[in-house]
Amino acid sequence: MNIEAKFADLEVGYDVPAIPGMSEEEIQTPCLILDLDALERNIRKMGDYAKRHNMRHRAHGKMHKSIKDVLVSNQVRDPAKIDRLARLPRYDTRIVVCIDDLANVAELSAAARKHGTTLECFVEIDCGAGRCGVNTAAEVVAIAKAIDAAPGLKLAGIRPIRAQCSTSRDTRTESSSSTPQSLRSRKRSKR
Repeated sequence: MNIEAKFADLEVGYDVPAIPGMSEEEIQTPCLILDLDALERNIRKMGDYAKRHNMRHRAHGKMHKSIKDVLVSNQVRDPAKIDRLARLPRYDTRIVVCIDDLANVAELSAAARKHGTTLECFVEIDCGAGRCGVNTAAEVVAIAKAIDAAPGLKLAGIRPIRAQCSTSRDTRTESSSSTPQSLRSRKRSKR
């Protein structure tokens, strides 16, 4: 069977992330990519070890297992990836995505409506790292209201992002002190 026939009924970016011969830039992410040479070398090494120790070795994979709850921890903005994401709830999978931009609300809502699905959304809040997330209570409220009003979207809550590596020391005080002043003020006024 030739390659074209084998993949003829599969949609790249949805059914499969790539087909043989595609360049690395064309591969739809996120996806699992294996170094076949390393995989085969490791299987042989494990098999040799098992044989030397009178054990049986059976190489296998667990790709068939289902994942039913997915948090996409960064924003999805590429139209093809938004479309692919909006299809996933059809497979009884809970999809939660982070949003820190009002325009992304409309993009996700349009794709969810197109596919008749619901995407859950967190409003992402920057807690001092400056990498992603909104910085003011007004931005949080505006995005939350937009999600709540958008067909095909469900507000799941907020997601504070520190976006730095954890250390063994207690960083609760440090994290609190790095939260933007406008959000700390709002938090205190609710007490």
